[in-house]
Amino acid sequence: MGRRLLEILSMFQSIRTLVECHPIRVRPPKRGTHAMTERAAILREIGKPLEVGDIELAALAPNQVRVRIAASGVCHSDLSMATGVLPAGAPCVLGHEGAGVVEGVGSEVHHVEVGDHVVIAWTAACGHCWFCLRGEVHLCRNAIADSYSMPYATDGDGTSLFTSMGVSSFATATNCLGRAVIPIERDIPLDVAALVGCGVATGAGAALNTAPVEHGSSVAVIGLGGVGLAALMASVVRGAAVVIAIDPVAARREIAESFGATHLIDPADGDVARQVRSVTGRRGADIVFEAVGRSATIETAIKATRRGGTTCVVGAAMPGEMVSLSAYDLFMNAKTLVGCQYGSVVPGRDFAMLLDLWRSGRMPLDRLVSRRVVLDEVNDAFADLTAGRGVRTVIVND
Repeated sequence: MGRRLLEILSMFQSIRTLVECHPIRVRPPKRGTHAMTERAAILREIGKPLEVGDIELAALAPNQVRVRIAASGVCHSDLSMATGVLPAGAPCVLGHEGAGVVEGVGSEVHHVEVGDHVVIAWTAACGHCWFCLRGEVHLCRNAIADSYSMPYATDGDGTSLFTSMGVSSFATATNCLGRAVIPIERDIPLDVAALVGCGVATGAGAALNTAPVEHGSSVAVIGLGGVGLAALMASVVRGAAVVIAIDPVAARREIAESFGATHLIDPADGDVARQVRSVTGRRGADIVFEAVGRSATIETAIKATRRGGTTCVVGAAMPGEMVSLSAYDLFMNAKTLVGCQYGSVVPGRDFAMLLDLWRSGRMPLDRLVSRRVVLDEVNDAFADLTAGRGVRTVIVND
């Protein structure tokens, strides 16, 4: 399993540990940062539909920011947490791909002010741990613990709610750590900006940072949801000559073609690795991005990778998902297998760059949005994910 894939599983295990061992305590109000009543989609029980109701956000701590949520992308990881595939505390407010406007700032936060437009990063890097000092802020050892122990919210009955990844964007407003909010230009549509908070950063970051695509290379992408399509778009930006899009849904393959895919593969047509080799001089692709998170597709990605090439696992696999590898294949064919957490992004650097690529027309992120819904329709958005409809549903608030 690659080193970074193990880190993903370790991160989710950290969440499970915090959920089981650390009850949330709502701190008393701070001066000028009073509690507020909002609406949110609450996961009260794993496996049950979300319930939209009132919550009371805790008073802001000095290191927090309150964000009025304008838009929140509905990511497959949200559905996985709601169904128990990925660990989550309950009751909690889900959503980790959000953007909005700052309306409250703690006394220790100085890089944003009220009225700023921001995207929320779900890894609130501390900036001083061993990983952060190495520039690997996506692997920050303190981000999860700090996010899950910060003051967040209670429901209408006074029951403490867990946050989701320190973001909880399925709401009209949220409290988050100040270091998680990234200011953006005010003319950028917030429904587009929200996508950068997770799916676009993860997918595009895979092709820009984790396994950088070289000009003139061949790339295959398995799984054409929001993450996979972002990886494909970034591969085109990097100058890949052959871009192979693989997905069982015809509509998603068509979207991939409009984004620059040169070849389309339907897994129903037979062995995917064989099909990839047939359009790459019988070698396999230089880089294969797996954006599904299943053992079968990861193993297919490895087989579709050329000798000396790289397989990059981008999809969020469930804890316990195991991959069968041939040690001989890794040795004899000198393949590299790498995991990708959050696109190896530095949010303060990369979010603006990705939005600049959208502004220039080189990454048409707005076309990833297949549907916009209101908060009360959040369960409909989950139904779309379950059925494989569209690419990205975005919850928008008035």
